Amino acid sequence: MKAKKIYFIVIAILLIILGVVLWSYYNGDEEVINSTQEITPQEEISDEQLRNTIVSLYFINKDTGETEIESKLIDAKILLNNPYEELVKLWLAGASNEKLGNNCSKNVVLNSAKLEGECVTVDFSKHFIDEYAGDEEGKIKVVYCLVNTLTELTEVNYVRILIDGEENIYFGNFNLSEKYAKLNQ
Repeated sequence: MKAKKIYFIVIAILLIILGVVLWSYYNGDEEVINSTQEITPQEEISDEQLRNTIVSLYFINKDTGETEIESKLIDAKILLNNPYEELVKLWLAGASNEKLGNNCSKNVVLNSAKLEGECVTVDFSKHFIDEYAGDEEGKIKVVYCLVNTLTELTEVNYVRILIDGEENIYFGNFNLSEKYAKLNQ
């Protein structure tokens, strides 16, 4: 008889445990679903932070002479009116890395930058060619740094350069007013 009582007690305990497990399984999900937890970020994201975008500017490495990209985080709001002009201004301002440069004089003035079809026409002051600080080989690299910077925009496939509104100005051995496409590296 004692064996039957022990057997009956063990089965009763197992049924109670099974009942508790089943109850918690079905009711536990309801508690998770019905409970609301508010998640608050550590810092609110400002409108200014939401407007930030990264632009790629191409420069020449002063040590190696190779073309390198510098990414800058800017407020996308400045690109709304004339993104071509703003990108050229950023490029003319130079890189934040001291080893990168564009070999352009600080006296270079951007007269205009306009999209015509899929080509951006950039008009610089004569200082662009008169006060160039690099060697002959670097001239084409400077042009392609500008071209690659502007062709990062999806609507731009070509770039032409005018000097004080004049076409057919030569910079070294090549005509600046020709259409230049992105140079793949």
